[in-house]
Amino acid sequence: MKNMTVIPPKPQKGNSAAKEEVKRLRVAAYCRVSTDNEEQASSYEAQIQHYEEFIKTNPEWEFVGVYADEGISATSTKNREQFNTMIEDCKAGKIDMIFTKSISRFARNTLDCLKYIRLLKEINIPVFFEKESINTMDAKGEVLITIMASLAQQKSESLSKNTKMGIQYRFQQGKVMVNTRNFLGYDKDEDGHLIINPAEAEVVKRIFREYLEGASCMKIARGLERDGIRTARDNPRWHDSTVRKILENEKYMGDALLQKTYTIDFLNKKRGRNNGTLPQYYIEDDHEAIIPKELFMSVQEEMARRSSERDMNGRRQGFSANHAFSHIVTCECCGEHFRRLHWNNRGKKTIVWRCKTRLEDKTRCSARTVSEDTLQEAFVEAINEMLGNSDEYLKKLKSNLKTAIHLANPQSAEALAERMRQLQQELIDRTESGTNYDELAEEILHLRELQEQTAMDDIARTAHRDRIQELLHFIYSQPRTITEFDEALVKKLLESVKVCEDFLEFRFKSGVTISIEK
Repeated sequence: MKNMTVIPPKPQKGNSAAKEEVKRLRVAAYCRVSTDNEEQASSYEAQIQHYEEFIKTNPEWEFVGVYADEGISATSTKNREQFNTMIEDCKAGKIDMIFTKSISRFARNTLDCLKYIRLLKEINIPVFFEKESINTMDAKGEVLITIMASLAQQKSESLSKNTKMGIQYRFQQGKVMVNTRNFLGYDKDEDGHLIINPAEAEVVKRIFREYLEGASCMKIARGLERDGIRTARDNPRWHDSTVRKILENEKYMGDALLQKTYTIDFLNKKRGRNNGTLPQYYIEDDHEAIIPKELFMSVQEEMARRSSERDMNGRRQGFSANHAFSHIVTCECCGEHFRRLHWNNRGKKTIVWRCKTRLEDKTRCSARTVSEDTLQEAFVEAINEMLGNSDEYLKKLKSNLKTAIHLANPQSAEALAERMRQLQQELIDRTESGTNYDELAEEILHLRELQEQTAMDDIARTAHRDRIQELLHFIYSQPRTITEFDEALVKKLLESVKVCEDFLEFRFKSGVTISIEK
């Protein structure tokens, strides 16, 4: 027979009150409302009060607190500060149980819901959903949670689709929706229409003007910061990308392109550019323009020109406009641009311009180096050559102006616009009848491209005529000679300078070319 010894339990130290204290569950609650209107705000306060009273009245529970997020959408837990704090407190061992009103208050994203429930189950913390009467620690809890969370997610997706359809309908009606708090230059009137904000409009005009004068987006941004001008969001810091977005926004010329972006994933609110995935709607002359269309299109043309600049190896070149001759001095030998350098020649410091290819590899280009003084002197001589032989150059300029006017073809733009109106009506008819309209859509897209190209061509011709007229006006209004170099004249009149072996070739924006031996 085996011997057996009974080992009695050890007597526990401390009083009965202490025992009871150890057994008490530390209970917290989580509540949230997704909007901040008055009705929901009262619901939010009521939830907090309910859970505080409910937990405190149970002698077996210790009230930890109510974690509450107000006015935050719940399709993701990413921006719910109190929710995330509660999870961290659970991990830290501060909470034993959580109460919440319903699954939809906890999460409307199935993945998020299951992720956090399983995380809490691993550390033995149950979540109790009052509305559904589900305790996540029950055997049937996870099955029910999966079903209920999926339904909640479907509800969220349905709401998202309804919202999207509402926005789509407003786009189809041509209604422009802009948050003017983040949009420089405009406010809204009582009917929601865009109206010009005079002070902000001056900033927009400055940005467009400086860009056409040769400044880069970064240089414009630094200038705005220096002058204490704030962004649309009242931020003192300007980024070059902010300036670029202003320069590219068609609303500044009074038009509006609707549905530029769309929601890719309703759960994480991820948005992307609409590159043909959904229809877009272009409204012409929707509101008062800050920038004339001709000026706006000139900026688009200049942006395209700068972005297409490549060096001899096909690499994209950075754009700098710190000096009058920046980016317009080119090499006759290899076609590359010249760079401005501070040169130290036997202790004497000078500023020179040298071909980029030669700077990188002397064996590939033998172009000469030109001092900045020489460039400036040659430009003054080119201007005086024109003024000294004004009759000859006036005759040439008037001939160029006549040719530029003759090339204009206003009927072309009108014919394209009329065809576009016909196609738009046909598209509406086919959409309403449910007929396939893929071929029609392709023709509309092609026609839109033709309209844009025609508009750009018209703008280019107009700009060329303006440059000719500017030079005509300059010749008429100037004395016979100028004596000092003027940087403003370079930016206004000069298109390029070609450095040749024994002369410099100045090409003006009007089409006139003058060579100066230097």
